[in-house]
Amino acid sequence: MEFEKRKAATMASIGSTEPDKSPKGTIDHHIVPLLNAINRHPSYFTTSSCSGRISILSQPSPAATNAHKKARGGSWLFITHDLADPGSVLALLFPTTGSPSQRDDDLVFRFEPFIVAVECKDVAAAQLLVSTAVSCGFRESGITSASKRVMVAVRCSIRMEVPLGGGGRVLVSPEYVRYLVGIANEKMEANRRRTEGFLQSLLRSGFMESFNGGSGLDGAMGDLELDCSNCKDGDANSEGINAEKQSGGQ
Repeated sequence: MEFEKRKAATMASIGSTEPDKSPKGTIDHHIVPLLNAINRHPSYFTTSSCSGRISILSQPSPAATNAHKKARGGSWLFITHDLADPGSVLALLFPTTGSPSQRDDDLVFRFEPFIVAVECKDVAAAQLLVSTAVSCGFRESGITSASKRVMVAVRCSIRMEVPLGGGGRVLVSPEYVRYLVGIANEKMEANRRRTEGFLQSLLRSGFMESFNGGSGLDGAMGDLELDCSNCKDGDANSEGINAEKQSGGQ
């Protein structure tokens, strides 16, 4: 009964009109049908997710942070859950007017793929979800907890992280940045295909489609589209899986 209570509370909280704690404040619309399919199954509900993102992170240099702290913190200078526009990235890093940033932070260009954390009713349900995810290319998927709550992380390893500079200076050329954006966009397209394949595999296994009949990641929005205030876009993809209550979940 505890699983059912947690799921009911989580699903009820989705109706909140408050923005979630993520930078975006709402769910990634690309994966709404997938999240709907998982959440409509009686043995599962999602607790955090990200459809995949391309970003530039500004973070304190190691010398400026406590050596005993694992997380360095930082802030996003650029972030998108769609294909990145090379012109926008270049304009940000190489402005034609004004002075460059005087911050001493390191700049890191990132691509992070789809990830979702799912609470499962029991280990058997978790094993089935992991098996399906792995067969669809999410080979880093696995059961992350099986004690008080049975948690699964669905994820893969096509991430990308490249330093762009430090000490407030960009140390790479515009041509190289354009090259990185191209690679990240290719990874994003591969990420979308893999995520779409996961959704279709779940549907073939008996998971429900969105109520409006859409069967693709961009072909249906489902009932989460209007009720996405507690979907923690991105946090699952930052440093690990956040398996907390979905008040910062998707």
